[in-house]
Order: sequence, then C-alpha cells, then structure tokens
Amino acid sequence: MAAQDRDMKKAAELKLWLEDRIAQLQDEIERLSETLGYVDTTLRASTFKQASDMMAEAREAPETRELKRDKGGQVIAKASITSDAVAIEPSSGVVLKSSTPPFKSFLLGKILQGMKAKDEELAKSGKLAKGAELKYDVDEANGNIVKVVIENYREKARLNEILSTVSWTFSRMLEK
Repeated sequence: MAAQDRDMKKAAELKLWLEDRIAQLQDEIERLSETLGYVDTTLRASTFKQASDMMAEAREAPETRELKRDKGGQVIAKASITSDAVAIEPSSGVVLKSSTPPFKSFLLGKILQGMKAKDEELAKSGKLAKGAELKYDVDEANGNIVKVVIENYREKARLNEILSTVSWTFSRMLEK
C-alpha cells in the first residue's frame, strides 16, 4: 500500500503543478494577446500613412498590361495597375455585356466575392486592418462593361490570379 500511497501523492502533486502552470501560461497568453493588439494598432497606423504615400506615387505612374484572348491572342482588355488597385477596361471594339455568363456567376460571384469574404473574415479576426478588404466595382453603360475596378488586392499573386481570371472570363464571354 505504501507504493500506491506514494503514487497517489505524486499524482496529486503533479496535478497541482499542472494546474498552476496552466494558469501561468493562460496569463502569459493574455499578456501576449494584449501586446499583439498594441503592435497591430501601431502597425496599422504607420502602414496607413505609408500606403497613402505609396498610393500617391503609384497614381503618378500606373503599370499597364494587356489582357489577351486565350484563343488567337487578340488583346481584349487593358489593365491599369497601381499598388492598391487595378482597373480593367475592355479594348475598343470589344463589347462585353455584364449579363453574359460567366461574368456575374464566376468572376464576380465566385472569384471576387470569395476574395472579399476571405478578407472580411481576416478583418473580423484582426489579422487585416479594417478598410483593407478587397473591394470591386463594375462600371456599365447600357448593360455593357465599361470598367472593372478592384481595390486592395494586396498581393502580387492575387493580382495575377485576378488578371488571368478576367482574361479567361472575357474570353468565354466573347464565345457566346
């Protein structure tokens, strides 16, 4: 019985030690979370200032890319790219109706809305500054697409995905 008593006493001591250690770690996690919140707030404030400066510089000299039809290589749109936005306009002579599939269902509904929803979740959890979520707008005239503007794409990989998806979508629309 003495060995069993020693084991019980040891288990009780370990339990107390574990409970104490868990409480210490929870306190540390709370302090770390508080510190992270402070750092995020500080970074957002300085990033906002830097982004506005960068935006002014980017507006002075936007990069221009041609989007080509996947069959035949015809230029079907022009993209003007700045550090925080891309504006895509169909080429002259290219008429694209916003009602033609897969524009609304795929490009707007699945791709851009999906990116926007992901960003909104990141902003909700504090991993992305409020106002830095992806936004998009479609300018139309008589049902024809005049311009698609996408703001806050944030990453080069995301920009490339947007441009290739727009090119693919516009190509499919021209087939209909």
